[in-house]
Amino acid sequence: MNKKLLHFGQFFVFASFFAGTFAFAHSGHTHEEKIRISLPSIVAKVNGEDISNHSILIQLKKTLKGYKKRGLPLTIEEEKITAKKLIDNEIKRTLLLQKGNAIGSKITDKTVEKKFKKIKASFKSNAVFEHELKNRKLTLGQYKKELKVDILMQEVIDREIIPGIKITDEDTKLYYEKNKNQFRMGQRARASVILIKAKRDDMKSEAAARKKINSILKEISSGASFREMAIKHSEDSLAAKGGDLGYFTKDQMFGAFSSRAFDMKVNAVSPMFKSGLGFHILKLTALKKGQVISLDNAKVQIEKVLIKNKVGSATRSYVENLKKKADIKTYF
Repeated sequence: MNKKLLHFGQFFVFASFFAGTFAFAHSGHTHEEKIRISLPSIVAKVNGEDISNHSILIQLKKTLKGYKKRGLPLTIEEEKITAKKLIDNEIKRTLLLQKGNAIGSKITDKTVEKKFKKIKASFKSNAVFEHELKNRKLTLGQYKKELKVDILMQEVIDREIIPGIKITDEDTKLYYEKNKNQFRMGQRARASVILIKAKRDDMKSEAAARKKINSILKEISSGASFREMAIKHSEDSLAAKGGDLGYFTKDQMFGAFSSRAFDMKVNAVSPMFKSGLGFHILKLTALKKGQVISLDNAKVQIEKVLIKNKVGSATRSYVENLKKKADIKTYF
């Protein structure tokens, strides 16, 4: 969740295009770290446009805090190197923004608002989103301003870089052969569950739940439909669906379920078992063997990965060319 807000959708991708490991997303910081080096108020000038030390200081404090937290505090010399990397990233970012303006990219308030609503909707609630803004020490206005920058940078990449990227069938095949383990699908089970809730450490509640689940299990053993019994008696959110959990691999499902499901025969019903919620019974309804996804079925997924990789490399080259043609002055 935190990453969604911090990276503004594509910010993390942009950062990875550039040298070094220091992202330039202009997020806030939650704890001040003391900076020992001195930065001038203007750290660089790009085609006549000043770059102030404000964003550099924010990111430098954040980086210092990160290394300190891992028990690896930076020396003054390392702090200086980090600042230079951050300034270089900011220069590259500025060049992309200038290019966006040069090619006539127009990012309207309507476009920003549409993107904003999409990101906000990915949070569980407005309260969660607002809490994250507060945690990052960002106002809504600051967030939308950076979001507009994000969209402008993406438009430059969409118009100037992506059209020149081509993925051949040979590229796709080579990736598939080298990464075949990524396309192995493990054994999958499908099961249904019935839950009778019990209050934790409440003997009376547990005894009542145990009695009820045993009664249900007895009816199923006598021929009653598991699905109908789940609809009628189960106390979890899947009751209306007859307790159907759908298909899952062994590592995707709650351990108490998966450890039983993969050791059962299809249509078998488990003995009663207990969890923190109460008492369950499980029915295995289907079992699919593991398989390798074919190249044809994996092709679209592979192409997306290859395009992303090539966009990163192409963007780094593109920005380096912009640097060669630009009038850049650094003051640190």
